[in-house]
Amino acid sequence: MKISLLLLSILALFAWADGSSATVEIKNSTSTEFYFVWVTESGREKWIDLLGLSILPPDSSAVFQVTEGWYDFRIEDCDWRTYSFSNIPIEGGTSFLWEVLPIHEDAD
Repeated sequence: MKISLLLLSILALFAWADGSSATVEIKNSTSTEFYFVWVTESGREKWIDLLGLSILPPDSSAVFQVTEGWYDFRIEDCDWRTYSFSNIPIEGGTSFLWEVLPIHEDAD
């Protein structure tokens, strides 16, 4: 899939010096296209958009690597509706899957 290949090509963004890496998959199980997939280490304010100029269509996934630690994930659609998942512990050498469902939409 084009998105997965693009995201795998930007793995260097997450090649921090120390710590084991883990695979993160964010699966879009909604009927909405997402224009932003943001990630940050929990407690930090610097978010990184993993999609760049790509779109995460329904029934597709974004796959990327992170180092071991605690993470916050946020995705946004073209209407700026936000879906988020916070304070997720990710251990090196593991895989983490967030299947985004309509119930994950943040209430304002």
